[in-house]
Amino acid sequence: METVVHVVVVPEAEWRKMLEGQAELLLLVHELKGRVPAAATVVHYITAMEFMQAVRIGRTKFDQLVAANKVKTIKKDRKIYVPVGEVERYFQTSA
Repeated sequence: METVVHVVVVPEAEWRKMLEGQAELLLLVHELKGRVPAAATVVHYITAMEFMQAVRIGRTKFDQLVAANKVKTIKKDRKIYVPVGEVERYFQTSA
């Protein structure tokens, strides 16, 4: 089995520019490592639709669970929210 070696010739100015760009990227990556992204904040409530998708039920079943007090909800204006812990509780109590 033969080993093939390819050689690419890059002008020195372009090579140095590429190295500087890589160094700049590395600095930015190291700066970002210490930060917590805004998306990593803890979510305490999900929408009714997100709950239904998570537990794979439809709106009718969701309304039945709410009416039977098997799922806790919070209404704010016209929006219905469900505490995140209700997803786990739903599976524990429905077994």
